[in-house]
Amino acid sequence: MVINFKCRECGRIFDCDVGTVTMPEDSHRPSFEKQIICPKCGQRSMDDVFLTELGQSQLTQATLCFEAEDIFDSEDDELSGFGFYEGECQGCDIFTRLNDLGLCEECAGKVDRDLIRQRDWGYSALAFGCPESKREELRNEIIARYGEKLELMAPKKDAQKRPKKKRKSKRKKSGRKR
Repeated sequence: MVINFKCRECGRIFDCDVGTVTMPEDSHRPSFEKQIICPKCGQRSMDDVFLTELGQSQLTQATLCFEAEDIFDSEDDELSGFGFYEGECQGCDIFTRLNDLGLCEECAGKVDRDLIRQRDWGYSALAFGCPESKREELRNEIIARYGEKLELMAPKKDAQKRPKKKRKSKRKKSGRKR
């Protein structure tokens, strides 16, 4: 197990492979299979180092005897699976579980792919967190797998510039001279 420490002597933050971590019942301190070794100062004890915030998380993870999934039974959770409620899908009119937009899982996927095709990155769940450098790659993958044609959304209409009608301006002639 690798844990992140900060050396009290030199102030250096480092990762150290401590092996197996155990929590003896008679102590509130963890016990490590391997020694803590600072790259600058050498071998250290628990009193010679601080646990960083990351190290605290790593230690907690190492000493937990269970996973979060063991605590929460997702089968009993009414919000598990797709959607929040049942109703008629706005896209295909099938009565099933719907998301917050009123779409079934299949139609929600179609909308998401359509958003990617149109490069509406800010609205796509698939593109969320995708680095800008990989967005076009994601778009090309969607097009290769599902085609270029939009599946559910109507294409955006290009703003056609129509010639404006010239208005005849009527000025009132006043008898004043300027």
